[in-house]
Amino acid sequence: MIEIKRSNKFLIKRGLWYLLGIILFYAPFALYEKLLGKLIPNAANSPDIHSICLRIPLLYLFTGKGIQFMSVVFITVVLFFILTFFFGAFYCGRLCAAGAFTEYLSRLVPEKFKINWYNTINPIPIRYGFLAGYLITPFLAGSIACAFCNLSFLQRLMNGGFWGNFGFLGSTTIVTGFLWLFVFGIFTKGGRGYCNFMCPVGAIQGIVQSISSKFGFTFKLKLSREKCVSCGSCVKTCPMGSLQKKNGEITYEILNCITCRQCEATCPKNAISYGIGDSGWRSGNINDSDTLTPEIRRVVNE
Repeated sequence: MIEIKRSNKFLIKRGLWYLLGIILFYAPFALYEKLLGKLIPNAANSPDIHSICLRIPLLYLFTGKGIQFMSVVFITVVLFFILTFFFGAFYCGRLCAAGAFTEYLSRLVPEKFKINWYNTINPIPIRYGFLAGYLITPFLAGSIACAFCNLSFLQRLMNGGFWGNFGFLGSTTIVTGFLWLFVFGIFTKGGRGYCNFMCPVGAIQGIVQSISSKFGFTFKLKLSREKCVSCGSCVKTCPMGSLQKKNGEITYEILNCITCRQCEATCPKNAISYGIGDSGWRSGNINDSDTLTPEIRRVVNE
């Protein structure tokens, strides 16, 4: 019961961070871009999440088109990589309201109505296959940067809520909204299927944090092997399925972890923490046979 209360309290704390993300990046607020616009002359006249969406500048960066220096977009990309390197998937786990929107709504849906994709599908090949296609497409038949944008769809919902104007809803927009909000959203375990399978920004963050986690001075999820009893509480609460328990073994896949730290708040033994130093994850996983006494192992397996 104590762990549930602590987990719910942390869920509310995360929600406040995502609310900050809305205020910083989404119209009619967009305080981040409005503030930089006072310092940089070429900022967008109508600031919203679309004008600083990382999909397009990252596409330009990886396809050699470059980014204009001393622009809002350039500063955003630099901050994105710096924050990710030192603090993990900071944007996804703290500020991305589009991902949080479906995650939090999914908690209102009974578990029996949700699909646990991660039991049968490894999201990593799809996640990075989509990223590869996203980067290759401009060389073949044009960009798909805006074609499947859940950030833009959330902005449409906000425009509709504030101004009563959802904008033109083309077929691609409707499909995107359906996949993001329903199929891979509220009816997916964890509510973040769209983040896992179709977000190039999250995929790039996963690569950056997987590299930075190898350095002792960066912040990362850490495991205390002495405290862990492989109870699986972290697996149940992970919205991305990056923690799994299979055959008595808990595995951690950093490539699709958003460092939301919900697992840390849920762990009854405080075995998971967030900070600098060695991660403690051995070869990406832990095995309960290394850490449990026979008595505890028997209870866990039951």
